[in-house]
Amino acid sequence: MPYNTTAELTELYFQQSQDSAKTPKYIFHDSLLQWPSNSYFEKFKPDVYLLQKSLINKKEPVRNISYQIFGVKSQQEYTNLRHVNNLFIERAKLHKGHIRDINHRHVQIQEKLFGVQINNFPDKARRQSNLESQLLQLEQQRRDEELSFWKDTVELREKLFESAALYKEAKHRYSVFSDVEDINDR
Repeated sequence: MPYNTTAELTELYFQQSQDSAKTPKYIFHDSLLQWPSNSYFEKFKPDVYLLQKSLINKKEPVRNISYQIFGVKSQQEYTNLRHVNNLFIERAKLHKGHIRDINHRHVQIQEKLFGVQINNFPDKARRQSNLESQLLQLEQQRRDEELSFWKDTVELREKLFESAALYKEAKHRYSVFSDVEDINDR
């Protein structure tokens, strides 16, 4: 856990020093949430934010019974919905990057093929055949990526729609119950 040692020392300082009445400017989180910046884990920031929101135990004032029963469930469903959405977006970005790479290589090979076709090399037929087979392989890679993207996102799309339905249902329950509670309070 080399990434959170400074945070732990700072937190320990504020706990034991005379400055403990002052609140630190930093929010201390579990070591799970403190990843190095400018790395691969930057992609997970939206999920880290959702995880922080769900792990931090805020002592909120008790609003009403409807919030205690259905409001918390509504918030949980919203967090789940956002998480599944983040997963879907990350997979779509990965797919877009793969397709862009395939397209770039395709253009490069087409340029080489054009150069071979207009020039008279002694081994023109072999070079042309080699480049055409590379183009066919790239087309196969594109089809494989499209199929892989579809397979990976089928489950995510189903979860996304299920989560959206559960969130809508929980939100509706909360609003109905809070409306009834408001009428009874009058």
